[in-house]
Parts: sequence; C-alpha cells; structure tokens
Amino acid sequence: MSLPDLGLVDECSKKRTLTDVSCILEFAKLEASDLKPAVQCLYFSDHLENDCVKLLEMEEPVIAALQAGKRVEIRGDPADSAVLVTDTLTFDLREAETSNSLLLLPDLSMGPDLPELAENQIINRQVTSVIHNYYELRPIKPRLKKLRRLLEQNPYRGRECEGDELDTGQKYTFEELQASIQASDTEIKLGLVAMNACLIQGFWRLVEFEYMATVLYHVIQLCGERDWLDEGINMDECCHVLADLFPREVIEHLVVSYSKDGMDTERTRNIYHLCEDKVCKHFAELCLRNSGKFNLSDFLKAWQESVPEGFKTSLTQIEGMALVDREVRPEVIWYFSVDNLPEEVSERFELLFEEKKKWSLAEITPYVQDLTDDKTDVGALLTKFARASLHNGIKMFSSRKTS
Repeated sequence: MSLPDLGLVDECSKKRTLTDVSCILEFAKLEASDLKPAVQCLYFSDHLENDCVKLLEMEEPVIAALQAGKRVEIRGDPADSAVLVTDTLTFDLREAETSNSLLLLPDLSMGPDLPELAENQIINRQVTSVIHNYYELRPIKPRLKKLRRLLEQNPYRGRECEGDELDTGQKYTFEELQASIQASDTEIKLGLVAMNACLIQGFWRLVEFEYMATVLYHVIQLCGERDWLDEGINMDECCHVLADLFPREVIEHLVVSYSKDGMDTERTRNIYHLCEDKVCKHFAELCLRNSGKFNLSDFLKAWQESVPEGFKTSLTQIEGMALVDREVRPEVIWYFSVDNLPEEVSERFELLFEEKKKWSLAEITPYVQDLTDDKTDVGALLTKFARASLHNGIKMFSSRKTS
C-alpha cells in the first residue's frame, strides 16, 4: 500500500506530522511497513476554484476520435440543449451529480511514482478544486428537423426568382449548418441527401417541388426523344441541351436524385438510368400534394397515366408518403409524409393516432422506422407507445390514451 487515506485538513490548520500519521495508522489497523516512506497529506487551498475545470465521462468512440487527432465539438444554438459530436456520431451532453466529492490536485503521485526515501517524510499536496458535478454522454440519433427548417427559409425556385421579393430567407453554407445543426458532419451530409438538398453556388438549398417537377418533366421529355429511358441519360448532353432553361447544378442534382443506385460502372461514363420507383413516387406526390383526400380508384388510374411509358406504379412506392383508408366507400388516399412528422417519439405517435385511429403494422412501420436504432426496433416502439388489438383477424395498433 503506497497511498493511505490520511484525511483532509484546512491549510490554515496545523499540517500533519509523522506522529499524526502514526495515530491514523493505528486507528486504521495498518502497519507502517505496509507504506512507503513518502507519505502524501492532502489539504485544501484557501481559494478553491470549483468552476475552473469541467469533467466529462467519455464514451469509447469519443476517446478513439481524440486519439486519432480528429475533431470533437459541442454543437447547437444557445437555445438548444448541447450535443457533442465526432465526425460520425452524436451524443446528448447532460450534467449529472455525483454523491462523492471529486478532489482535483495539480500534483499527486501514485504508488509506483512515490520517491524512495531512507526515512519517513511527509509530502503536502494541495486540493485546488472540489467537484460534485460532471457531464455524461448518451448516444442519440441526429437532430435533423432543424436542418429542413433552415433550408425551407429560402428554397430554390429558378434563376429568374433569385433576388426577387420572395428571395429574403437566409442561405446556408455547410460550415454554417455545422454551427447550428445538432449532428455530426457525416449525419448532416446524409440528412441533406435524404431531404434531396442541392448545392447551388456554394449554398445548400431545397429545390421547390413545383420547380423540381418542371425540371424532371423536361428531362423525361428529352429521355423520350433520345431513347434514354432504356440506354441511360448522357449527363453532359442533357445539361448542354437544357442549359438555357436550368442551371447545370440543378440538372445534375435532379438526374442523380432520380437515378438508380449502384450504377458505378456506367456513371464513370456519365450515364445515368432513371429509377422507376423514384420517378413514380414523384408523380404520385404531384397528384396528391395539394389534393386533399382522393378517390383511390381515380388516383391509381391518373397516377399510372402520368408516369413515363413502360413504368409501372405500385402503392409500395409511396409508403411513408400517403395513407389509404379502405374502411370507407369509396376508398380514399391522401398525402401524409413522414418528412413532416416530429422527431420526438411520443409526439410522433400522438400525431399518428390523431391522423388515424388504428394502424396495421405494415401501415405504421414506414412512419416510425426512422426512430429505431440498434437497441429499439419497431416492435419495441409499438409495445411502449401503442395498444394492440385484433380487428377482423388483423393485429391493429391504437393510442394507449383512453378516449
């Protein structure tokens, strides 16, 4: 044993003597031979600086990031609760209390580091801070709803609209988004992709839906003229032909957004194939976005007639974007996008059950899938926030709140 607990004395009081140490050893039923000759006695400074140091309980990914020389930051606007981020992960940063007093000392030697002395000697060590609080980290999903709110301030509506009376909202660079969004850089980038944001002249912008529809219409018209639906879109030629109508950044963004994934071989030649599901989903949104409740049979017919020739529509393409009510006659469908739902889990379920009283597992899954993580799947969420019952032999989920 090299470091006995010799108690704490005020600096103004008499400091420990070897006689005091011997008395303490006797009380503790310890032998002097159990200790090293160098004995450290702790005492408080007259001027404790309890706010000069903040303690943080570290998670392994954070330690690994620091050891690799990567940046670790605390993010959020002053009104937000703080989060700590690495380059790929986000952690909730909360203050916690400890029942034990944590003493900070500028100098303290652990057992192996104590000097080897010929006779017993006291070394006084000063306590400069006493801390009862520390910060703990909890892995969380990135908070990206604010990202959409910021980008919705000034959506891109075309070159002719830049600088007009509606062009008053702020535009954001990636660095400006980093400062405000409570998510890691990787998660922000994935969020920008998920909400189909476009980098235009250095600023990340959402493209207004109606404007995007116009660009896509011209691209599909060109595909029909050049037989690109089968052969693939030649990006350079497409941008050249439409250059007088739309900026190249928007054309490239749209073609990439509505193309099939995993076409790396052809993309090295700048060839892109439109994705049937993505294009069909766009035309469904075009039909439903401002239509209220739509007769399902009429919608399915109008939807199929609106898509490019050879494309096949399916309700599976619009899961998480539209709801169907088969309990009424005639059956109806209406626009209801998961993108417009809150991030907070209880608020999400409350809004879902306001929109529809009973949900099947297949119906509700697209609207809560983004709330899941490695530890909590859809089933666990429904167990906690919904009540299950059988309806015509099908398990349905409703609100836990009694009506």
